[in-house]
Amino acid sequence: MFINKNNKVLQVFLVLLVSCLVYAYVIFVEHSLLIQEFSFMKFLGYFSFKKFIFILVAFSILFYILFDDARKRKALDFVYSYRIPLLFLILIVCVIFQIHGSSINELNFFNVKHNLLFGVSREIRADEFNVNTMLAFSQYVNNFSYFTDIVRAATTDMFLIYGQPVWDIGIIFKPFLIGYLFLNQAQGLSFFWVSRLLALLLVSFEFGRLLTNDNKKLALAYSLLITFSPLIQWWFAINGLVEQLIFGQLGVLLINFYMNTTDYRKRLLAALAMVIVVGGFALVMYPSWQIPFAYVFVLLAFWIFLKNRKNFLFNKKDLLIIVASLAILGVLMAHVLSNSLETIKILMNTAYPGNEVFNGMGVSTYFFNYVPSIFFSVMPDNIPLNVVDTSAFCDFFPVPLILAFIVLAYQKTKDKLLFGLLALYFIMVIFYFVPLPEFLLDITLRGHVRNIRLYSVIGFLGVLILIRSISSLKELKPKKLIVISSFILSVIVVYLSTFSYEGYYMTWMLLILVVFYTVFISIIFMSSSPEGKKIFLIACIVLAFLTGALVNPIDHGVDVVYESNYIHEVENIVHNDSNGVWVVQDLYFNSLLPVGAKTINSVNTYPDLEKWHTLDPSHQYENVYNRYAHIAVILHNDSDTQFGLISQDIIHLNINVNDLEKLNVSYFATPKNLEEFSNENVTFVKIYSEGPYNIYNVKYHS
Repeated sequence: MFINKNNKVLQVFLVLLVSCLVYAYVIFVEHSLLIQEFSFMKFLGYFSFKKFIFILVAFSILFYILFDDARKRKALDFVYSYRIPLLFLILIVCVIFQIHGSSINELNFFNVKHNLLFGVSREIRADEFNVNTMLAFSQYVNNFSYFTDIVRAATTDMFLIYGQPVWDIGIIFKPFLIGYLFLNQAQGLSFFWVSRLLALLLVSFEFGRLLTNDNKKLALAYSLLITFSPLIQWWFAINGLVEQLIFGQLGVLLINFYMNTTDYRKRLLAALAMVIVVGGFALVMYPSWQIPFAYVFVLLAFWIFLKNRKNFLFNKKDLLIIVASLAILGVLMAHVLSNSLETIKILMNTAYPGNEVFNGMGVSTYFFNYVPSIFFSVMPDNIPLNVVDTSAFCDFFPVPLILAFIVLAYQKTKDKLLFGLLALYFIMVIFYFVPLPEFLLDITLRGHVRNIRLYSVIGFLGVLILIRSISSLKELKPKKLIVISSFILSVIVVYLSTFSYEGYYMTWMLLILVVFYTVFISIIFMSSSPEGKKIFLIACIVLAFLTGALVNPIDHGVDVVYESNYIHEVENIVHNDSNGVWVVQDLYFNSLLPVGAKTINSVNTYPDLEKWHTLDPSHQYENVYNRYAHIAVILHNDSDTQFGLISQDIIHLNINVNDLEKLNVSYFATPKNLEEFSNENVTFVKIYSEGPYNIYNVKYHS
């Protein structure tokens, strides 16, 4: 398409050029300061011949296939026909070699020899590597029980909040955790990461086919825009965002499949799969995304029903299947609720997140947060906003609205789905900006949805509208006017994005953004033809690589967690004193959970009020500790114990050393010297030290 396919020299040059550019990008991701303090000698110093050869071989094979039309057609047909077995093969290979995307290397406090394959671990992903992954690893010591006393050093529900692998029938609602039950920690982590990535790619592709009337190029472009969006990749392993999109899209596909097959064995399988989908979506337990995503998927399900209702054959067998499926779902959900009812009661009465109520007044400039996302992987420093919280789908706002207007009004295309998506989009925008009266907050469930999460779902709707509009778009002319209009629009969106990212941009970044979005928006408006859609797909591949592909590292193994003398010592102590209660200071507070250290200040996924009331009998600080919380313990001996709220999910427990006995604390893991806190009531005895990190045994004399 772009080069002479008979010119071998040009082909080799192109392979080398693309390989060099891709590897240069990888180097800048791995050494972000290099882009601001560039030195060619430094750049060469970071060069890895092995990594370059790997990339060169990969692109040589890819381009060898693409340069020949017959080979390309056979390869694409093969990949499409065997896409599911091929994805299973990729999963198996990755699990065998323990490949994952966790930033777990951030826990390498003791310099365990470990090399990332590609990319870089990111400290800001602490909720992933320090919370979710550590909780999962602790289940190996807990024999995957539904409840544990390792987390919080108190009986803790491990299934419902921050759902973890358990030996329980309810695990069918969390299928991506099942690998932990049968594999070691490294392979279980690999299964968790890779299976979700591949499932989201596949389900989004199949959903994209449905959305675009089986246009495979647009379906693949949609799959990439979703799977490798900044939002998905920065949030990849927490809060069930990936699961919600997998289950939501799959639910719509299953309804469509059910209504279009007359084979009742297949209908039964679809109904049983729907049980898992509905239960899995419900048990994510993150209303801020569940509620607005439910609006979207209910609308899409209603569209499927209207689309197929005339040809859908329904009889008593269907009624039996539906009733039986609902009964199975009801029994399974009742089982989960019977186990976790107390957890739900406690959670609903917390100051955060249980009793929070949200309303309109969203930030308008957030609609342009996608604009600088092509830089976030290579320039993560000095971003004025929390890059995780404000990450977005690349929907190219306001392009989807303009394109939908062209399709519906100018080209007079009758598209009920596009109209419905637009209607829901504007409803969500009203929810985002306009404060609603209390009764509407209750009826619509809007009060349970954070503005910043609602903005994410608006972006998802924008991608749906964009892809649906392109699938119906007719040719627009003249092309010169399209490019000029795209340039003007690009200047506007880049300028408006500066209000959120003030101080982040340098002049060269602004120029790159204007050029980049001028080209991309022009491609969108010229994508009516098959060739235009092919170019749009290529642009989406480039965008996915720049915005999401290397947000998370490509890593292997979990040796940084388990293979240090320090963690082995903790393991020995736990083995000899399994009931010992730990406090961890100034390390990531969950880092000893994988070897079974019962840690009071590990993440409190919900509050242990009985414990905190022993320190606060008058309940003076209950609003502080009655929440989901990360807890930093700060020792002192000259004032009473106090709780301080640092942010909505971070607490400082300023505890008098004489109160430690009330919590039955046995051990401290800390870089501090605690011997200075010893007194006539309590003594801190150092029992191990490695580098700056110490372990103290706490002795009481009362």
